[in-house]
Amino acid sequence: MRSTPESSSPPPATEGQPSLRREKRRYALGIVLLIHLALLIAMLLSPARRPAPTPPRASEVVLLQEKVPEEKVPEPAPANIAPPTLAPPPVPVPPPLPVPDVVPDAIRAPAPAPAPTAAPAPAPAPAPAPAPAPAPAPPAKEVVASASPKLFEECAESSDRHMVADVYRLPVGNRSVYDMRGRKPIKRVCLTQLDIAPRSFREGFPGMGSTIEWFGLDIRFTVDIPETATWELLLLADDGAVLSIDDENVIDNDGIHAPTPVATTIKLEKGLRNFRVRYFQGPGPDLALMLAWKKPGAADYSYLPRSLIGRPPAGTLPSIQPKE
Repeated sequence: MRSTPESSSPPPATEGQPSLRREKRRYALGIVLLIHLALLIAMLLSPARRPAPTPPRASEVVLLQEKVPEEKVPEPAPANIAPPTLAPPPVPVPPPLPVPDVVPDAIRAPAPAPAPTAAPAPAPAPAPAPAPAPAPAPPAKEVVASASPKLFEECAESSDRHMVADVYRLPVGNRSVYDMRGRKPIKRVCLTQLDIAPRSFREGFPGMGSTIEWFGLDIRFTVDIPETATWELLLLADDGAVLSIDDENVIDNDGIHAPTPVATTIKLEKGLRNFRVRYFQGPGPDLALMLAWKKPGAADYSYLPRSLIGRPPAGTLPSIQPKE
């Protein structure tokens, strides 16, 4: 018979082994408790070890204060103090030429009438009567106004007035000389010079009658430039005016405004040049139209000499609207 090996089995426990296992378990449990206790103490002490927050620096506080704008209390306006009024700048007025044949007709003043002389005293008599007092002479202003020549007159072939002006009626509210385009002139007049100094619009243009506002003038003439040089031109107007030479605008003084001078410097070739001044008068209170130049080397402005002004070419003038 085959003998079967005996099954292996653990050796029988001795009596002291259970007590040894219990000691080991107690030791391990004590270590775990100590570890937990140490962790708990560390957690309790951790807030106390945190560093205290550092206070903000003084420079940072100053920067923050600078960003906040201070409220400014508006100062009360002084009472009963009127703002200063500034006088308008003086308007340069070109002086008239000293040569007699160059002085414009509109600025010539007739010689004042001589005051009547007293009658000779009668021969001595027993009771001589006193000589009558001489009559006072009329004021100079009245004499000039009554004898002042017209600036405008009907054009004629033999007339020595070479500036030809077409007159236009303009609607109320017109603001530019270019509003005359597309309209037909109502009449044509001639003049010798553009020398209307600033004045009340109620006085009107000499020779224009009751036309004192809302009208336009398209003035054409030639100027015989005596030499090729650089000339200074000045155009003073109230309201708007534009100066053209050979169909090129050289001075733009357009619009509604007070008497305003505008000057420019331009080189002109010797010979005949076609001049054109478009002007309009809007509302009051003033009107003015003056054209002057400064010769090369001259110190002051002067009017254009009449001897150099001529009639415009006939082909440049538009047809006149017939009177109704």
